[in-house]
Amino acid sequence: MIWQNFIDQTLQPVNVSDTISELKTAFEASPFNHLPVFKKGVFKGSIHVGDLIDLEPTSKLSEHKYLIEVFYVEIHKTNVDLIHEFANHQTNLLPILDHDKKYMGVMKLEDVLDLFGESPFVANEGEVMILRKDRTKFAFSEVAQLIETLNARVSGMYISQLTQDVVEVTVKVEHQGINEILQTFRRYDYQIASEHPEDLFAEDLKEHSDYLNKYLDI
Repeated sequence: MIWQNFIDQTLQPVNVSDTISELKTAFEASPFNHLPVFKKGVFKGSIHVGDLIDLEPTSKLSEHKYLIEVFYVEIHKTNVDLIHEFANHQTNLLPILDHDKKYMGVMKLEDVLDLFGESPFVANEGEVMILRKDRTKFAFSEVAQLIETLNARVSGMYISQLTQDVVEVTVKVEHQGINEILQTFRRYDYQIASEHPEDLFAEDLKEHSDYLNKYLDI
């Protein structure tokens, strides 16, 4: 679904002319940790609730302009851009600006998470695998090809961890049997970082380990 359809235009922003006491009252009535700040109808940035704690209640925000954080997302950006900005600024509310940098409203983190929950990767049935491989030998095309040659389908795939040497990719698969898929990836030098009840290789390792432990206890 298109996130732009969920921009909230009902939130009342605060103003640089507001007192710290008025700002605290606004935050008490709000579930958000940031609120957008305006000056004479123009968006100036956002203020974090934690930055108000030690300020003089009767002073005005205009006396503490250094606390105003300037971040936003433009209307043409993607869902991934939204999630990046939410994480980067540790916020649950993002101001949205149009192509001319004019304020349009806000996006709430909860709405973005709901949208992500409706995506095929999350909503469709399937099993999630976590694969790891040497970074120099990894290719998305190989992962997709191995899955599809086993008459399975990829519902979604993304890099969940990346180091200098290793790529970890999370894959959601629609399949008739996961064990054959797991064994195929192992033959192509992938490590399986996720656990699966149907994984016969892992079960064999456990049985051998149990046998060895019993032998050592004799």
